[in-house]
Amino acid sequence: MATVHRRGYRFIAGVTDSEPRPERDGASERSPVGSGPTGGGFRYRGPAHLVGREPALDRLQRGIEAAWRGTRQIVFVTGEPGIGKTGVVGAFLERVTVDPRVWIAHGQCVETYGAPEPYLPVLDAFGRLCREGGGDWLVTLLRKHAPTWLAQMPWLLDRTDRDALQRELLGATRERMLREMAEAVEALTAEAPLVLVLEDLHWSDTATVDLVSLLARRQEPTRLLLIGTYRPVDVIGSQHPLEHVRLELHTRGCSQELSLEPLSEATT
Repeated sequence: MATVHRRGYRFIAGVTDSEPRPERDGASERSPVGSGPTGGGFRYRGPAHLVGREPALDRLQRGIEAAWRGTRQIVFVTGEPGIGKTGVVGAFLERVTVDPRVWIAHGQCVETYGAPEPYLPVLDAFGRLCREGGGDWLVTLLRKHAPTWLAQMPWLLDRTDRDALQRELLGATRERMLREMAEAVEALTAEAPLVLVLEDLHWSDTATVDLVSLLARRQEPTRLLLIGTYRPVDVIGSQHPLEHVRLELHTRGCSQELSLEPLSEATT
């Protein structure tokens, strides 16, 4: 993976340099949401054609189209280890980057041997998006709508602002963080979609699962496509809370599951 100026992450395989892609003609120079993030830097260089995965890519494409219409989309991409979840998501992101207006943020869950940091993959995604994707404008948006999140990314602030924010937020709760991120996402996607990818949710902390649940349940129109990948066998075997949340969201019609099956010999 590599960071891309004003985009967040892109997936790469066989890294080579490429020239920055210019913004579309006529793009607004005012707010980054209006003009959209600018592509450039490294590019994902996966296979030009993922054999046998066209239905999965088409499903994700329908998800971004629904997000453009203001219908939030939560899609879980599942499958056994090595089946190609990251490849499918990466190929889809390569399609999405054709449109420079779309925000892309990628967070990675990691396996730990102690208590994981709350919201780790989401903080990872938005921290990089602030540094690479939105700059001062995105920091200002978080300062207004999600100050408890901004306080968790102190490297984005100078010392004076950081100290003032810490004093302001004394006693803030995890529940407040949930509400603030939901509102920040809705503000960020006022004019263009956000594709938020959270990889390996079978290693996620409970707070991140709670946030996914809240983002899925909110009724307000939002141009959000959240893609979460996980291994079902790990979720079930560890009795991870994601399994209960996933089942409830599916029952309520708030999420969809894209299960990748092994490819047959006819498609390989």
